[in-house]
Amino acid sequence: MNTFEDFKLDSDLLQVLAGLGYRRPTALQQEAVPVIARGTTVMGVAAAGSGKTLAYGLGLAARLDPEATAPQALVLLATDDAAAATADALTRLMRSRGLTVALAQPRSHTAADVVVASPSLAMAALEHSAIKLDTLSALVVDGASVMVELGAAESLEALASQAPKDAQRVFLTSFLARDIEDWIERHARRARRLNWIPSEVEPLSTKAVEYWTAPRATWLPILTRLLKSALEKSGGYSTVHCRLEPEARALADQLAVRGIAAHCADDDASTIVRCGDAIEGDTSSLAVSWGSPADLASFRTALGGADRCVVFLEPRELAHLQQLAGPLTVRLTALKTAPPPEALRSARVTHEQLRDAAANRDLEPYMLLLEPLLDEFTPVQLAAAATALFREQSPVSAAEPLPAWTRLYFAVGRRDGIRPADLVGAITGEAPISGDRIGRIEIKDTYTSVEVAASVADQVIKSLATATIRGRPANVRVFRE
Repeated sequence: MNTFEDFKLDSDLLQVLAGLGYRRPTALQQEAVPVIARGTTVMGVAAAGSGKTLAYGLGLAARLDPEATAPQALVLLATDDAAAATADALTRLMRSRGLTVALAQPRSHTAADVVVASPSLAMAALEHSAIKLDTLSALVVDGASVMVELGAAESLEALASQAPKDAQRVFLTSFLARDIEDWIERHARRARRLNWIPSEVEPLSTKAVEYWTAPRATWLPILTRLLKSALEKSGGYSTVHCRLEPEARALADQLAVRGIAAHCADDDASTIVRCGDAIEGDTSSLAVSWGSPADLASFRTALGGADRCVVFLEPRELAHLQQLAGPLTVRLTALKTAPPPEALRSARVTHEQLRDAAANRDLEPYMLLLEPLLDEFTPVQLAAAATALFREQSPVSAAEPLPAWTRLYFAVGRRDGIRPADLVGAITGEAPISGDRIGRIEIKDTYTSVEVAASVADQVIKSLATATIRGRPANVRVFRE
């Protein structure tokens, strides 16, 4: 089954898939959707990145009854956040068939066709009679090994035991340890196993693949530097393989804004973003997978034959990438990248200040002060700790009066991975002003406040008007309470 049409799904459901940009099913979906749609109990080893949510989502959408008035399926995820994200994804599929999806609420009755929850949330709702399991025709456990590792084994056991004996079970796990296999056998005896990864395949010609694992919001600056470096060194072209067409189009636009000539390929593989000029018969110097490849075929298509191969993926997708790399005999190595220019400028300033202090100050009192700590820490650790303190609170000479401070607002924060060093480097590099003109730095989740000498505040705002810090616009202005 190479297309979604082969599943004989409702036309409305096929239209939703086309609108979302899904063109063809992954290997897992090809095997799982038909058997789940028939109500067969199944188990499989599948982690994030394999297309598992769409696999059981399509199967359930095809078999659940839109006329039912009680919950028909319970979908369990390891955490509340994962449950919420899955509920959002399933809603788009179920709505086309008149089915409803809802997160379990501990104290509020839930009558949706598909209820999504973490084990702890489902147990709380069950204890308060907010959900009932006796009407279920399907129980999905997505991430059994993760749930057990997070201490949800008892809740998982209770929920699986209370589901009707004749209800379909769909058990997916990213890692099949012996205890997980035994648990699945108890609750899904003689389940059909999803064998979507062949044990014997032709090895990939590329023997080493680099990967960058971080939240998706941090990928673009790394990709931009990677592509620019590849184009400068080789003069050839690079390709970026995306899962979905809308994603590819958006990425091509983002790269073009950043000075990289990028466009979506005109052939059937329109999820490919091509960067640079392609020469007929030539292979790309750099092949990038924008997200973990879904299966062995997409892994081979995205990365095979290139001089250098890089996969960008979220941390939860790493187990899936490792699962694919084994049969292809590919060695995975973490991508090493150069620090951003802001950090390099910041480092130069700090190095100059430390060199001056080491050469011109009397350090003996401080060496005596640190000596007792040398039994606990190495000199390098202590130097790093001292530098961190030094960077976080710039010293002010006692002989000089304290300057008047102006508090500035920066539209970047802890969620963007911002550190004091990034802010100090950006200010001293772009303004430029000396480090003693920077005062207290307070990093919050979504923003940061920085005190600078009032005399240079306007200069800082103007100099950083178009600046970015860790790839995010700084949007500096005077702080308003």
